Amino acid sequence: MKGFSRRQFLKCLGAGAGLFVSSRSVFSLPEFIFSDDSNTFEMLVVGDSHISGQGLQEKNKFYYLVKEWLQREVFGASRKVNLKVKAHSGSRISLHADELEKMKQSGDDINKFHHPEINLSFPSIRAQIDAASKEYKNPESVNLIVLSGGITDVLVANTVNPFLNEKKMRELIHKYCNEEMFGLLEHTTKTFSNAVVGVIGYFPIISTKSNVNQLSRYLFKTVKFPHPLQWTFTNGVSRQFMKILRKNMARRSRIWVAESNRELREAIGKVNAGFDKPKVVFVETPITEENCYATKNSLLWQTDGENLPNDELYNERKIECRKALGELKFHHYGKLSSRLCELAAIGHPNIEGSKAYAEAIKNSLKRFFIIG
Repeated sequence: MKGFSRRQFLKCLGAGAGLFVSSRSVFSLPEFIFSDDSNTFEMLVVGDSHISGQGLQEKNKFYYLVKEWLQREVFGASRKVNLKVKAHSGSRISLHADELEKMKQSGDDINKFHHPEINLSFPSIRAQIDAASKEYKNPESVNLIVLSGGITDVLVANTVNPFLNEKKMRELIHKYCNEEMFGLLEHTTKTFSNAVVGVIGYFPIISTKSNVNQLSRYLFKTVKFPHPLQWTFTNGVSRQFMKILRKNMARRSRIWVAESNRELREAIGKVNAGFDKPKVVFVETPITEENCYATKNSLLWQTDGENLPNDELYNERKIECRKALGELKFHHYGKLSSRLCELAAIGHPNIEGSKAYAEAIKNSLKRFFIIG
C-alpha cells in the first residue's frame, strides 16, 4: 500500500466517522489510530528469546517481518519505520532475588548486553525498557512496542514438567504472567506514554502428536547421553514408557498455554483499564498442538539427522556461547550452561512459524490503522 497524506488520512477518518454515526452495527472506529505525519515511526522490541527470534536470521524474525509490513504496506514512502531491538534470549521480567544476589557477589554486570542468542536472564526486560528509553531523544516518540515475557521466569522446563506439582505450576504462571507482567506493562506504558504495546503469546511446546523418538533424542542431547546407548530408550519397551511421559508432558504444555494466555490477558486488561482507550493488545499464538515440537509439520526448530539443532544460527551460537559464558563468573545452569546455550533454538518458531506469528501480529495491529 502506498503512503497516504495527512489530508487523505483525515478524509478517511471523517468518512469513517460519518458511517459510524449512521450505522453503528456496520462499522466501528479503530480503538487507537497511529498519527499520520512525517515523523519517523519508532518500533521497539523487548523481551525474551520468543520475541527476539531465537535461531532465525534477522530477515526471518517475525518482528522484522512486521517492520517490513509497516514500511512497505502501511506507510510506503510517506514515513520511515525505525526499528530498535533490545530483546535477547533468556531474559526475565526482573531478575530473581537469589540470582541477583549471586551475580552481585560474583561481580558480573547485570546491565551488560551480550549476543542476543545467548540465553542469559540479564539484562531483564525491565532493564531493556530503561536502556531503550535513554537512547531515544524523546520516549514519547515511540509508537509501537512488541514484547514477550514470563516463560523464562516460570522456566521453560516447568511448562512441560509432569513431575512439578500442578498447583505450584499454576501459581508460577499467575505470578509471572499476571502479577509481574502487569508491573512490566505499567512500567512500559508510563515510560513510553504514546506507544501501542503488543504482547506476544506463547505456544504449546509438546503434544501427543510429538514424535517420541525425537523427544528422547533431544533429552539425551541436552545431558550428553552417550549416542550408542540411546537405543535403550528408543526400543519397543521403553517407547511405551516414553509415550506415557509424552502424554503427561503434553497435558502440562496444554495447561501452560491456556493459563499463560488467561493470565496475560488479565494483566493486559488491568493495564488498559487505566486508559480511555486500550493501548495494550494481546497476540495469541498461531501455533497449535498439530504443529508444535517434533510433529510432522512442525513450526518449531527441531534437530536434524545427526541430532543437531536445525536452525540458522547454530554454528554462530557455538562460538558466541563459549565467548559470552567465558566472561561470566556465575553460570545460571551450572555445567550445562554451554550445552543448553548451544541447543537453545530447539523448540522456538522456525521460518514458517515466524511467518505465522508475523501474520498474527499484523492482524492484531490492523485495527490501529486506517488501511484502504
